[in-house]
Amino acid sequence: MKGRVLVAPDRQIDCQPLLQQLAALGFEFTVAGDGHSLLEFAQSQAFDLALMGINQPDINGYLLLERLKANPALVHLPVIVISAVHDLDAVARCIELGAEDYLPAPFNPVLLKARLRACLEKKHLYDQERESIRKTEKLANDLQHVILPLGIALSAEKNFARLLERVVWEAKSICNADAGTLYLVTPDNRLEFAIMFTDSLHIALGGADGKKVPFAPLPLYDKKTGEPNFTHVSTYVALEGKSANIPDIYQTRDFDFSATKEFDRKNAYRSISCLTVPLKNYDNAVIGVLQLLNAQDSKSGKIIAFEAYQQLVVESLASQAAVALSNYMLMQRQKELLKFEHDMQVGRKIQEGFLPNDLPHLPGWDIEADFQPARQVSGDFYDVFALSRDKVGLVIADVADKGVPAALFMALVRSLIRAFAQEQYSYHWMNFLSAPASTYISPPRPSAQIESDSTLKNAVMLTNNYIVYNHSQLNMFATLFFGVLDPASGTLSYINCGHNAPVLFNPSGIKARLNATGPVVGVLADAPLEMAETHLDAGDFLLMFTDGVTDVRSINGQFFGEERLLNLLSAAAYPDTQTLLSKIRDCIGEHRGDADQFDDITMLALHRI
Repeated sequence: MKGRVLVAPDRQIDCQPLLQQLAALGFEFTVAGDGHSLLEFAQSQAFDLALMGINQPDINGYLLLERLKANPALVHLPVIVISAVHDLDAVARCIELGAEDYLPAPFNPVLLKARLRACLEKKHLYDQERESIRKTEKLANDLQHVILPLGIALSAEKNFARLLERVVWEAKSICNADAGTLYLVTPDNRLEFAIMFTDSLHIALGGADGKKVPFAPLPLYDKKTGEPNFTHVSTYVALEGKSANIPDIYQTRDFDFSATKEFDRKNAYRSISCLTVPLKNYDNAVIGVLQLLNAQDSKSGKIIAFEAYQQLVVESLASQAAVALSNYMLMQRQKELLKFEHDMQVGRKIQEGFLPNDLPHLPGWDIEADFQPARQVSGDFYDVFALSRDKVGLVIADVADKGVPAALFMALVRSLIRAFAQEQYSYHWMNFLSAPASTYISPPRPSAQIESDSTLKNAVMLTNNYIVYNHSQLNMFATLFFGVLDPASGTLSYINCGHNAPVLFNPSGIKARLNATGPVVGVLADAPLEMAETHLDAGDFLLMFTDGVTDVRSINGQFFGEERLLNLLSAAAYPDTQTLLSKIRDCIGEHRGDADQFDDITMLALHRI
């Protein structure tokens, strides 16, 4: 993906990271100092797209956009608006004025790449349309008065069903054909009947007002063998991307016209000449097939074969129609993407609500977390919460997936763990109240060992069994580390369900790894879980992390790995957890370089001061 980009930075944005990302993606770019410079550059040089800030030093961004789109030479230059403020009203106004898309700062590399690609594809559609127009201009003058106005009319049609009807009616009119059918290629590789008109039989199926076409879709490939289906002329044209002009279907043996002949028999009709042409999108993929039947002589009304001239005109029309259809589908996908992105932003805010806003302040202890999702939403989570006045729960987990499914599963696991854990400590309910403890009569309290076993183990077991019994059909699971800290003594009781072993260390080196004591959560009912215990002395650190830390990959695919992480922990004395996590974050960032973030990165650090 390469091209020339014209950049007019927003005065509120540091665009240096954007320029670096453009260079990394292989783009050539020119930076305009202000809005007037952007107009001058755009008129004097050829660019594939423009990145324009709303806040220009010399001209209002909306006015600048209007001037760009009012210039006939620049109207088709795609413009992506960049802004430091995520204002949906401003975005909507820019789109109305002709902007193709927008990008909020800071610039997400994945989002930047996707939106640049979408705009370049649209620009490619426009360039292809221009090429199609150039070829059409080589036809006779009468073609120019038919194809070009028709292409404009098709592009202006906003109703998809009407657009399909218009394509068939105009093709029939050009060739004076009695019948026309339009097929669309479905995602599961079938040709679906979209429109079917036969004037002499008064048949109008599909479209905005017609009845549903009653014929089953035609498979493009054999279900059993996977071989291409060249049996029907329409499937052949769809697979090969070539037109087929048959003077008389009853005289050909190249294709199976048994269904057409049966239609003729039932309706006292006679199908003779047949012209079938493909509709191709911007990357030459067939998105539909247009088929015409029975061209008629304009004077005698006799059925004749489709002339080469008519085939050329219909192919030109099909090219225009394909561009219009592709543009419509692209606009629909863009609208869906904008809605999906909004939903993802809402989902991310909701998910952030599952993470603790503020970590508990424990005298003599230092706690810090770092959370870097690979996507808008994450399958990782961490939690730190009070279980009683003298116990604190520490949780870090990683769902075995990414994106929305993992985020939903994460919310389930997090809610269950916290609810069951606090329920198990419910006999300390008075400790959560602000009133003096003497106001209440405290129930008998079990020993610390019994408390650890019955609370921690039960919470994890109940969570595991609930998921297995109610959600096993999801085929999802999570690794989980759940520890209960006694801040006064430094004792940490824990269960490790298949999670990366946390590291206990101090300035002298690695003291211990808190290895797995049971299987992952969500796979096996009544899974065997073992309790374990460790102790943090003054100066000790405990680093809990997900595999997104060790699985960070460099641009050449090399993993960061546990060895690097352990060496990093042993290499220096860290004054606090913030410094520790900052150092790890910098090191893995340096290792990754320009490579995409592969997995969610989550760390939770504990330090006994």
